[in-house]
Amino acid sequence: MSRNAKEIRAERARTYFVRGVAFAVASGICYGLYTGTLTLAETQGVWGEWFAGGPWGDGQPALSAFTITFALAALAAALNDVMSGIWSVLVCAKNHQLGDFVKTMGTKPGRIMMLCALVGGPVATIAYIVALNTATAAGNPGVIVPIAALNCAIGAVLGRIFFKQKLNGHMIVGIIVCLLAGALIGGASFASVGAQALVACFFAFIAAFAWGFEGCVAGFGTVLIDYRIGIAIRQVTSGLLGLFVFFPILAVIGGGAGSVGQLMATAFTSPVIVIFMVSGFFAMPAFSFWYKGNSMCGAALGMACNGMYAFWGPFFIWVIMGLLNLGGLSASYPPLSAIQWVGALIMVFGIFCIASDPRTWFGRKRRAVREEELA
Repeated sequence: MSRNAKEIRAERARTYFVRGVAFAVASGICYGLYTGTLTLAETQGVWGEWFAGGPWGDGQPALSAFTITFALAALAAALNDVMSGIWSVLVCAKNHQLGDFVKTMGTKPGRIMMLCALVGGPVATIAYIVALNTATAAGNPGVIVPIAALNCAIGAVLGRIFFKQKLNGHMIVGIIVCLLAGALIGGASFASVGAQALVACFFAFIAAFAWGFEGCVAGFGTVLIDYRIGIAIRQVTSGLLGLFVFFPILAVIGGGAGSVGQLMATAFTSPVIVIFMVSGFFAMPAFSFWYKGNSMCGAALGMACNGMYAFWGPFFIWVIMGLLNLGGLSASYPPLSAIQWVGALIMVFGIFCIASDPRTWFGRKRRAVREEELA
């Protein structure tokens, strides 16, 4: 009877673990959809005109290069996160958690989530969108996604530096594999696209660093906060900071204070806002499932499964922008070259090496682990 009870507990633990992995994998898929729809939004309507160097209002001169590169990236990031925040708050309302949402913002875990929102929100997202836009201008937006997926390897290193977390041999091997895969993808991009690819990969690496930091710090908050409340705090904070702090500062630098209200009003009244609502919808589970998966299967494995967006990002960019022809590209549009697809898959393998010891995947040691669970 006692043996049966142990087996039941072990089975429940495995089921819980598998559900966590499913959440983490779903977060990577949603991240690919969020990337694809956000890339689409910035090619449509007034956004396409802005990025082509068009005017931002009647009788106004064309936008400066700084505004196009940085201020529009901040505005797009803010719109996406504001929409994601609205979706997240609606989910909290559906689950009767609005009161908890407000109360949690005043707690220590809530403030930690706000810090994560600052670093992983405007800072990372703006860098990510700058990378996407630069790569899109070079004709290959999918190439930066695997570079951004280095956040898992960077998170492991930062966890060692800041929190003295242990780095085992398989984690070091995984980090090296990820870095080599990133170098393979970046080198192939530079050879096929040119200097713009190098700039895009640089900003993608900044995004990876910021998300790696978020993955380290958010672990404390996600243990103590329901993942639906956590994502609502993150996205609302990120959206408001981006819209009312980062975007105005960058817009003033790029074109003067007069452009702030005009650009913001045009962005909110343009029909393209519907696509930002869709990207925000996918951004919500991309992060909330990441948080949920991390709390159920462990931060390392959760980040590894989420990191599969190194594949899902280019895949959905190809489907949305090319195969469905929504972005005006041909169905044969290649988001990655053959060698870059190989690099993306190698990176996924490296990410899983960081998360778990490959020796436990097969054979005797795996059986020994299972026997320990039942003991």
